[in-house]
Amino acid sequence: MMTPDNQLKLRSRHPDFQEFLDFNENESVRVKKSYRNHLDRHYGKAALQTMDIFPSNVSDSPIHVFIHGGYWRALDKKSYSFVAEPFVKSNITVCIVNYRLIPTVDMETLLSDITSAINWIRKEAVRYNGDPNAMVLSGHSAGGHLALMAYLMNEGLRTGIRGICSLSGIFDLDPIRNSYLNEVLNLSEKDVDAFSVSNKDLSVLQCPVLLSVGAAETDFFIEQSRSLYTQNNSKAPLEYYEYEQLNHYQIVHKLGQEDNPLTQFIIKKANG
Repeated sequence: MMTPDNQLKLRSRHPDFQEFLDFNENESVRVKKSYRNHLDRHYGKAALQTMDIFPSNVSDSPIHVFIHGGYWRALDKKSYSFVAEPFVKSNITVCIVNYRLIPTVDMETLLSDITSAINWIRKEAVRYNGDPNAMVLSGHSAGGHLALMAYLMNEGLRTGIRGICSLSGIFDLDPIRNSYLNEVLNLSEKDVDAFSVSNKDLSVLQCPVLLSVGAAETDFFIEQSRSLYTQNNSKAPLEYYEYEQLNHYQIVHKLGQEDNPLTQFIIKKANG
C-alpha cells in the first residue's frame, strides 16, 4: 500500500516552508557570529563526514550531539547552528553532525557515519571542553531515526549516553519504502527490517528517550512517535510529548530556545 504523498511532501502542505528554512539559516548565521565555534571538523575523509562544534566555556562539560533530518537524502548541518545557543549558555558543548547522504551511500553506510561521528566526539571531547561520558543525542525527523538506531545498533556506544531526544522521528521505514521517497532511497524489504526502530528490542535502552512530535504535523509523523511509545513504554524508559500547534518545520526551532520541555529534557539529562 502506497503512503499518500500528502503525508510526506511537507513543502506542498506548507507553502510558506521557505520562511521556516530562512529562519534556520538566519538564526544559524547569528549564532555562529555570537559563539565560539570550530566548523567543519572532519571525523572521516569524505566531504560530508564533518561536524560543527560549539564548545562550552567550562572543561568537562556534558555534550549534546544534534543530527539533522532531510529524509536521509538532503539538508546540511550549517542550517542548524541555532540549536547550539541554549546549551552553550548552560555549559554544554554542542556537536552538529553532517553525514553522507543517499543515494551517494546506502542506509547502512549512512548509519556507520553517525557511529563514526559519535566515536570521534568521544575521542576528541576533551579538546572541546566535553566529557565523553556525559552525552545526549538528539535528532529531527530522519535525524531522530539515526540517533536511536546508532544507539540500538552499537552496544559499545551506549555507555555514557544519558538521553536521546527525538523530534518528529521516523521509526518504521516500511511506509517510506512504499512512497515516492524510495525512488531515491532505494530501500529494500531487507533494509526496512534491518534499519527500522519499530521492530527492535527497546528494552536494551539504558537511558531516557523523549519522543516528541508537533500536534500540527501530518498523521504519519504523529503516529510514528505515538506508536513507538505505546508499544514500548512498558519495557523501555520512553517519554512522549506532543507539542501543541507546531508543524514539522517549527518543532526543531524549540531546540534554539531555553524555556521549553525539549531543551530542558536535554539539559537535565546531560547534567545527570
